[in-house]
Amino acid sequence: MNSLMLQRLLLKLPLVLLCLVALPLACNGKKLPTIVKAEGTVTLDGTAVENATVSFLSEKHPYHAVGNTNAQGKFVMRVIMAEYKGKTGALPGDYRVEISKSVMGDKKPGASDDEPITINLRNELPMQYASIASSGLK
Repeated sequence: MNSLMLQRLLLKLPLVLLCLVALPLACNGKKLPTIVKAEGTVTLDGTAVENATVSFLSEKHPYHAVGNTNAQGKFVMRVIMAEYKGKTGALPGDYRVEISKSVMGDKKPGASDDEPITINLRNELPMQYASIASSGLK
């Protein structure tokens, strides 16, 4: 390495170090909204619904939440933004709710190796609950 290249490298080194230190600090300055506990139970005609997906969708902010029910129909919501890193809960506020339980129906092989297999999914819950437009749940 000649002396001119070494001088250029040494001149750039403080700038590179400054960027390495300042960039993480600048990115972490944004305070995320606080989340609160959000959980519940899904039943249909008095029976717990297992393996259903519950979605909380807000019209005011982009921090939606989702949860899946267990054998007792219980679910715990998680904010679906990467910044929350899988923390449980939801932002306080009003949400519209949709609930679905998709199960695999018929599977049809493609006509040739180039054609994909067709898998039909069906919802085991009444369709009205699968959309925020018709569920009536808040």
